[in-house]
Amino acid sequence: MVCCLLPVKRADPLSLSRKGRFPQERGFNSMEQKGISAEMMAEIDRKAQEDYGIPQIVLMENAGRSVAEVILCELGSLENERIVIFCGKGNNGGDGFVLGRYLANKSPEHLTVYVTDIENIRPGAAYDNFEIIRKKGLEILPMRDFLPLEEATGDFTVAVDSIFGTGFRGELPEECATLGRILNSSGIKLYAVDVPSGLDATTGAVSRDCFKAYKTITFGLPKQGFFVKDGPDVCGEVIIKDIGFPSALLKPYM
Repeated sequence: MVCCLLPVKRADPLSLSRKGRFPQERGFNSMEQKGISAEMMAEIDRKAQEDYGIPQIVLMENAGRSVAEVILCELGSLENERIVIFCGKGNNGGDGFVLGRYLANKSPEHLTVYVTDIENIRPGAAYDNFEIIRKKGLEILPMRDFLPLEEATGDFTVAVDSIFGTGFRGELPEECATLGRILNSSGIKLYAVDVPSGLDATTGAVSRDCFKAYKTITFGLPKQGFFVKDGPDVCGEVIIKDIGFPSALLKPYM
């Protein structure tokens, strides 16, 4: 699967710059662009499902697998790693459930999944993928069990933020803000799925204690918020992954 690297803090001739140039990917021409708004990305997602018949669960599978590819490529063996995935109750969390399944195939004993609002996971693809990892026997715990254990971050070498995606606006719920504060001060290597939790993907505005990623693995196209306001400070290196959106839907925004 093709990916494109985007360091939003420093210029890199091989990567997307903060001005938005990027090398060819999936046959697209390099063009000046400044990312896509969350609303436009939601429209692409909707059309992929309704007009092209690509089920949400297929896009979710591709997203979770693509994040696993990035992590496994970078870490290699998980033998000396201890990974924690923080998942929300919606589709971004569903991506994290898929990621958990792929990482567990390599080393289930080195993985823990925490879920916000675990009793209210969104019906559909997210819940289906939650059920898969539950039946697979992964260690799954409610987020509230992690927060009293601030020192527990020392038990992990890698964390994944799969709580909120492009639909986030405003301020993080207190539970998530507390988690963001803990992770940001821990020094742990943090990967963000699609968008760091607490970042407005359109405006670049950030919530208090917005998660600060080491790398952000985003899907389809870079988001406008990565380039403006505080976006560059919380995204780290951005990796753009192709998860199967039809090229006809992406080209108008390139």
